[in-house]
Amino acid sequence: MLARYYDRSREDRERTFPREQRQPGGWLRPAITLACATLTVTTLYFAFTIAPDQIEARSLFLAFTIPLTMLLYPALKSSRADGPTALDWLLALAALAAFGWAFWRADGWLDRFVGYDPVPAVDMVMGLVALLTVFEATRRSIGSTIVILNLVFIGYALTGPMWPGIFQHGGMSPARFIETMYMDAEGIFNFITGLAATFIFTFLLFGVFLRISGGDRVFTEFAAAISGHRRGGPAKVAVISSAMMGMLSGSSISNVSTTGTMTIPMMKKLGFRNYEAGAIEVVASVGGGLMPPLMGTGIFVMSSLTDIPLVEILFYSIAPAFLYYAAVYFYVDNKAAERGLAGVPKDQLPRLSQVLAEGGHIFVPIFVLIALLLLNYTPFYASAACVVATIVISYLRRATRITPSKLLTGLEAGARVVLTIAALITSAAIIYAVIVHTGLLTKVTSILIGVSGGNAVVAVLLIGLMSYVIGMGLPVTASYVIIAALGAGALQHMGISLLAAHLIIFWFAQDSTITPPICMTAFVGARIADAPPMRTGWESMKIAKALYIVPFMFAFSNLIDPSTTEIVVDTVLALVMFYLMPIAIGGYWRAPVGIVARLALFGACGLLFWATVGPWAEALVPMALALAAAAACLAAIWGRRGRAPAET
Repeated sequence: MLARYYDRSREDRERTFPREQRQPGGWLRPAITLACATLTVTTLYFAFTIAPDQIEARSLFLAFTIPLTMLLYPALKSSRADGPTALDWLLALAALAAFGWAFWRADGWLDRFVGYDPVPAVDMVMGLVALLTVFEATRRSIGSTIVILNLVFIGYALTGPMWPGIFQHGGMSPARFIETMYMDAEGIFNFITGLAATFIFTFLLFGVFLRISGGDRVFTEFAAAISGHRRGGPAKVAVISSAMMGMLSGSSISNVSTTGTMTIPMMKKLGFRNYEAGAIEVVASVGGGLMPPLMGTGIFVMSSLTDIPLVEILFYSIAPAFLYYAAVYFYVDNKAAERGLAGVPKDQLPRLSQVLAEGGHIFVPIFVLIALLLLNYTPFYASAACVVATIVISYLRRATRITPSKLLTGLEAGARVVLTIAALITSAAIIYAVIVHTGLLTKVTSILIGVSGGNAVVAVLLIGLMSYVIGMGLPVTASYVIIAALGAGALQHMGISLLAAHLIIFWFAQDSTITPPICMTAFVGARIADAPPMRTGWESMKIAKALYIVPFMFAFSNLIDPSTTEIVVDTVLALVMFYLMPIAIGGYWRAPVGIVARLALFGACGLLFWATVGPWAEALVPMALALAAAAACLAAIWGRRGRAPAET
């Protein structure tokens, strides 16, 4: 019976299981399936009922995820062993004991005072084991970067009196550090781990079941139906489908690895160069993390950090995400026009009516999610409800039906996917706890204010640089949490609003994944496209120009303003700016563009940016000059070509 299940579910398992994880055989195979499914079902149960207290719920989550990480991720990437080694089993059992002990002792820890009550030796040993196994699980699943960063922060916590000047603090003894991290709800088990144990898990699960039901195929066909016939059609399909899947996946690398295998070959076949095809898919996938209503779960992390209502963050994220994808779309359209790349004939594409008739019901859970959030249900409840809705809705069509076999695969895949971020989030929680307990947050704020001289522009630039450096080798969520803890206060001190400060950091946290020399998502896209990695990274940076510009608009324009009119005006001005940029950079618009016209268009872009970030009274003159210069240049090019542009 189990053999038949694994045989029937092979394709779904290959599509949804992280490729870097082991697929053990023998008796361990069903044991892993059972453990993963138990964790998933338990988490869904907590979403609809009263969950245990913080330490109990989060230690239970880690009691599953850390041991499973030890068993499913080899100690060395070069290891090809199908099953866990003796060391893997030893570490898995140690992690299970440490977090199982925390679950058992949670009630008693609530009645003690950290730093005053005596610490039993067994608690101290288990706390040390918990820290070590979290670091090893992080190293196996993500890499050494964040482990090294953790060790640096731990060293800072233990050696506080030895640091010079403003960095000096009272310090923590090793025993006090372990007690604080393990036996208090503000250590390993703080709210950041709570995010992974609750709605980040259920949102990832939502994406898994959407993929199992064929949602990724529906999204791709939907994008092909509305844009595949247009100029450079496959590239536009990549932009739209990657945006739709990216907001669900929570990982740009995962998004490129899935949708990119379909869209990149299509773009290369049409006539895009290999590095261009890879870069377009990379940039479109990265933007999924900026796209409402899910933003790769980033919106929910931000809401937890800031206590700003989800609906407010969602509202103010619509225009920036629109600008990002408009900038990518304009690049694709202009590049296709320059190369003379036509779209795919309509008779070779799915019809929109047919796509909606056969798979349109897949969109219903997303609308359910939005409705529940607007009705002020918690993200944990709303996302869990969407998982259930996806399973139920799938039965409306045979092609999307989640059968019992697919259901079990989805329950296992959900837990396996959360393993990719569980140890990472816990490591980020430890760093955050150190930042809070040592007072480093206020110290870095003071330093940023001092170095920038109180200049908000310089402060935003410094935050961007910090995001790039810290983000090297770190996933976006961890990078955002760490930088927000260190830098958001400095931006607020300079008059930038709380929401704007966090959106600036969240957008900048995306940039290291596509900015050379360490641009992991671009490297993945390059591998699929068989393109030079660095060339793909530089091209990605060129296409994703909005990723570097919009954060300054958060700080100084009206994109985050109570007045909808001002938001619309600034969005329109920025839209014109992003339309002109690929023309000025690429030197083509319906015909080759000369150097003088390109310089004039660059100047127009600068004036438009000035108009968006300056006061209204000062914006009219640069806006008028920019529009006049752009209109004159484009009219001259249009006249030289002598005929209307093709359909875009």
